[in-house]
Amino acid sequence: MTRLYPALCALLAGMAAAPVAAQEYPAKPITIVVPFGPGSGTDVVSRIYTKFIAEETGGSAVIDYKPGANAMIGAQHVAKAAPDGYTVLMGSGTANAANYALYSGRIPYRPEAFTTVAVIFVTPPVIFAAPGIQGDTVQKTLAAARAAGRTLSCGNGNAVTLVACEMLKRLTAQDVVAVSYKGNAQSLTDLAGGQLSIAIADMGAAAPFVSSNRVRPVAVAAHSRLSSLPDTPTAKEQGLDMDFLSWNAVFVPAGTPQAAIAKLNAAARRMLASPEWDRQRKTTGGTDVSGELAFSQKFVADEIQKWYRYVRETGVKVE
Repeated sequence: MTRLYPALCALLAGMAAAPVAAQEYPAKPITIVVPFGPGSGTDVVSRIYTKFIAEETGGSAVIDYKPGANAMIGAQHVAKAAPDGYTVLMGSGTANAANYALYSGRIPYRPEAFTTVAVIFVTPPVIFAAPGIQGDTVQKTLAAARAAGRTLSCGNGNAVTLVACEMLKRLTAQDVVAVSYKGNAQSLTDLAGGQLSIAIADMGAAAPFVSSNRVRPVAVAAHSRLSSLPDTPTAKEQGLDMDFLSWNAVFVPAGTPQAAIAKLNAAARRMLASPEWDRQRKTTGGTDVSGELAFSQKFVADEIQKWYRYVRETGVKVE
């Protein structure tokens, strides 16, 4: 018996450890890092996504807000996290595309630090005017603002809309001053209050302002019209070649196991196929996307390259 005791102990220890080792992902709550504050469009998308993680995996997910530095604080946190599938970034066109070009040489993370899991939400930003400023095109709206003695100003609340304002200035050949805010909702509030001539924002932030007639859509800053604003022409239809997109996508640290990526992607695709998300997407002007892994990874790679071109063309600089 004495000789058998060590072997028996080892066997029992191995049997006790076996269920732990065999546990499938996720074996603990998944943390969704939101690099913006509560109430943002990214937050709304993340809250819905957590529900579908639970449905798809049987696990749970919690949201961790890490706003600041134009979304770089939250993105950097995930870039440095353990690649185990338990720290996930709800990324964006700002955090995961525009910032690379805007902060070249100063950004604390690189595209290679992440693996794209799924593109969830894509929407073009819209150019808005206050109701008191007339004009059925961007050029006529700016002319009306100038005739009223207003300084030509373009409100923006993130990197995407900042560069869109700078592109608008170049394309219209007007001396439009870009005025930056911490979020698109703040710029729209000032637009509705008459402090700005125009503002560029996504419909997720603008929907309550539009429905209450506090701001007026003038043009979609992309090549396709929005189903939620069918009568609003694109900037390109008005002779302004703008093709901007605001978007959210799920990212994990590079090196995350493929099994975890597959489950996170499946949760995203389940969400995209749901009636709940379809209603939310249409309300906020989102376009229909598949969420498939190959599509998502190409989409993000293309957006990164597009933003380098935008920043080069506009010459915009941020401090």
